[in-house]
This record gives sequence, structure tokens and C-alpha cells, in this order.
Amino acid sequence: MTAEGTSERPERLSPADAARWHMGTPANPMVIGALLLFDRRLTLGALEALVRDKLVPHRRFRQHVVESRHRFGAPRWVDDPGFDLHEHVRKLDRPGPVDPPALLRLVTERMNAPLPLDRSPWTFELVDLLPPGSALLVRIHHCIADGRALVALLEELADEGSGAGDQQSPSRKPAHAGRRSRFFGQLAGLLRLFTRSGDPASLLRHPLNGRKCVAWSEAIPLDAIKAIAAAHGHHVAEVLLAGVAGALDRYAREHGQVPRSVHALLPVAAASEASAGELGNHYASVFVSLPVAVDDPQVRLAAIARDMAALRSGGQSRMAGSLMRVAGRVAPGIERRALRWGARRASLIVSSLAGPKMPLQIARQPLGAVVIWAPAAATIGLSVTLFGYAGAIRLGVLTDSAVIDRPQELVAAFQAAIDELRRGTGDG
Repeated sequence: MTAEGTSERPERLSPADAARWHMGTPANPMVIGALLLFDRRLTLGALEALVRDKLVPHRRFRQHVVESRHRFGAPRWVDDPGFDLHEHVRKLDRPGPVDPPALLRLVTERMNAPLPLDRSPWTFELVDLLPPGSALLVRIHHCIADGRALVALLEELADEGSGAGDQQSPSRKPAHAGRRSRFFGQLAGLLRLFTRSGDPASLLRHPLNGRKCVAWSEAIPLDAIKAIAAAHGHHVAEVLLAGVAGALDRYAREHGQVPRSVHALLPVAAASEASAGELGNHYASVFVSLPVAVDDPQVRLAAIARDMAALRSGGQSRMAGSLMRVAGRVAPGIERRALRWGARRASLIVSSLAGPKMPLQIARQPLGAVVIWAPAAATIGLSVTLFGYAGAIRLGVLTDSAVIDRPQELVAAFQAAIDELRRGTGDG
């Protein structure tokens, strides 16, 4: 990312960014959460200096969103006239260092705190840990950046030579012949998109109360996931989706329910002229089937692989990206009705992000782990995010308490589902 100066006049949000801004509801504010866990203490002074030097030069972090006075007008970025770094970067007031249970309670509390609308919508909140270390909770509104841009931001904050810069942009396959077959594949995908029925009633479909709950997993070795994928010729993303489906199966059974297959919204990189590190939103969400009702884990994985292959050939990500840009150009009321239509056809959000492959240092402190919580939208009450960092994957679960009030149970069910897939390959 390149630094940018002060904007001379208000700038319109891009259609994709405007769509994310208008997705927010009182029950589901579109706020991305990230928990950075450090092996040693990070001081507030070092954090402030780092943010001042590397983050603040990007004007988005000194601007807030103002809605148009006109019904069909676009929201605009406006410079914060009295920008104060201390309103965004602070150390949480606690009587002493916090242990893991206290950290969970603290993160839950902060993820329920709204971001102010009269200044740039982001915060960095630092807390000391016990045993000695630090946790940094980052909250940022989705209209500023998507997951890909946030990975680039994390690498920019890292010390030089500590593993930053190793993340590659998603490769794009070159254009090739077969445009006619691709056209008909996309047409079929568009018909499936608009004729899709709503998800069935299940534990995941309840009116939301707006109270957020969070949980996260221990590190899961990426090599273990790759071994499962290689054993059957699948992709890592398909294994992770099968783990999520298996977790929902276990969770439903443990709560006395009959498992029901559902659909998830899966954010994927949309075709864009923007670079991987540019702020803003360059992802679109596609529907993917999760065969929760299928008993056999290997059959479940194969079914997901077939569905993902159909999605890739159908070009649904391009269509979803185009629809998202259209949504960002219409009146907010029309856009919100369209979002509610889409939300009724999915029961959860599943996000998967590849972070830095090598360990990072930030302000000379080793970054031990990263947990991400992508937001849910409209009436969806569950979001699961899988983030890869330094050879391991961690699962972050964000729920509405009316849907799941003990998300750690879902985390444990996911780990059990992955272990079951490993046993099916003869490993472990």
C-alpha cells in the first residue's frame, strides 16, 4: 500500500465499499475483528509510533463516512477535522495482566462496543497478558478494507526482514479458448443464484438479539490440512469447509437436533484492477452447499469438492462481484432489501484467508498468533473465519448469542471433525 495525503474534496465510496457500509445493522455491524497475540510485552508508546508512521499516512484512517442528503446519493469519505491518534490507539484499563479466560471475556466485551460514526471507524486496543505477553485487538469497519487488504496491512506494520513481503497475490489464470462453454456455465450459475430457495429452519436460523460471542481455536498445523487434501486430490479450502460442515453436524447432534444441510456465503477474490494490497473491498461472496446431513466425513468432503468445482466453472464470483457493485450504486433502502433476500438463503459466513507464511515481528516483538473474525451480514448469526499464519491455521468464531451462545463448543466440534478427516486418510 502507498501512503496518501489529505483529500481536497469529499470522495465517493466505491460501489463495493458503499455496499459494505450499508450492510451494517444494529444486530450485525460490519466490523472486522483481529486479535494479535505477542510472545512478549508490546508497549503503548511503541504501538502509537508504529501506527503513526505506517497507518496514519493512509488517508482512509483519517476519514469517516458521511451519507448523502439525497435518497440516491452515494456516501462519501470526509476528512476528520480534529483527528486524534489517541482516540483510536489506547491501552485498555485493567487492574493487571489478564489470563486466557479473562482475555476471552474482554474480547467479547470489546467486540460488542460500537465504533463511533463521527470519526474514522477503527481502533487498536492493547492489553497485557499473563503469562507475560500482549494482546492487540484491532477492530475496523469493512468499508475501509477487506481481508486481502488487511493481510497486506499486517505485513506493512511488520518490521523489515521479519517475514513480511512473502505473501503472494492471488494468481489469475490466463484467458483461454472456450468462451462459449464458459458463457453457458455462467448463465447456469446465474439461474441457480436467483432460483435458490431459503435455508431450512435450524439452530442457525433465529431472530438476532445483537449480542456477540467470540471464540477461537488453538493452532492447527497447515501441513495436516494439506495432507488430508492431497490424500484425495482436493483443495485445502474444501477440507476446511468439510471441517465446518462436520462441526455443524456434531453441534446439532450434541444439542438434540437432527443435522440439516445448509448454505454458507463464502467470500472469494473478485476480478479487479486493484492490487492485492490496496485498501477497499475486492471480494464477493458466493453460495456454497454444506452437506451437514451427510454422515460420512469422506462423502461429505467429496460432495463439497464437486460443489466448489461447479462454482468455479460457473463464474459465480464474477457475477457476485458485479451484483455487489450494482448494490453499492442503488439507494440504501433497496440495497438492504436485496441483502435480506440473500441472507435468507444462507445460514452462515465462512471466510478463509492466507496470511504471512513466515513469523512476523511488530515493533520488535514476535507475533505469535493471529485470529480473525469476519462479520456476518443482515439476518445471519454465525461467521467462521479460518486464517493461516506461519504454518498454522486458527479458527475464529463470531456468533449472535440468540443463535449460538457458547461458540467454544463449535470450535471443539471443528477440531474433532478435522481429526476425523485425518483418521479417514490413515494419518493419526
